[in-house]
Amino acid sequence: MDSDGVEITHVEAPEGSGRSIVAEIAREIVRLHAQYYGRGPTKAKAIYRNDTVVVILEEIFTRAEEILTDAGQFAQVRSHRQAFQDHVEPLFCNVVERATGRQVRAFLSQVTEEGIASEVFVLMSQGQ
Repeated sequence: MDSDGVEITHVEAPEGSGRSIVAEIAREIVRLHAQYYGRGPTKAKAIYRNDTVVVILEEIFTRAEEILTDAGQFAQVRSHRQAFQDHVEPLFCNVVERATGRQVRAFLSQVTEEGIASEVFVLMSQGQ
């Protein structure tokens, strides 16, 4: 658990990195969510393996999004979040690029009705 009360789980990073790349990524992605949504997720898990970084975020909805989802308006919540993710994609990619030292080739983002989100970063293969 970090100082903001967010449960950060880091799973795997390349050997010998000397620092927790995945913890840094999870923390920074949570920070961006909190900064731009007004609240961040309560749980975050980052996985870094080969050319892929995955961040799973839980309990991400704002109170307004929870109300809309409970009222059967999840499609609107998803649409709004997707528009937001498209706009801030460079900020999210920058976090991963700084932490890994590798360029992001593709970014994919998804949210479920249960308030779980995935942020997936496909990195350029080393040597490209």
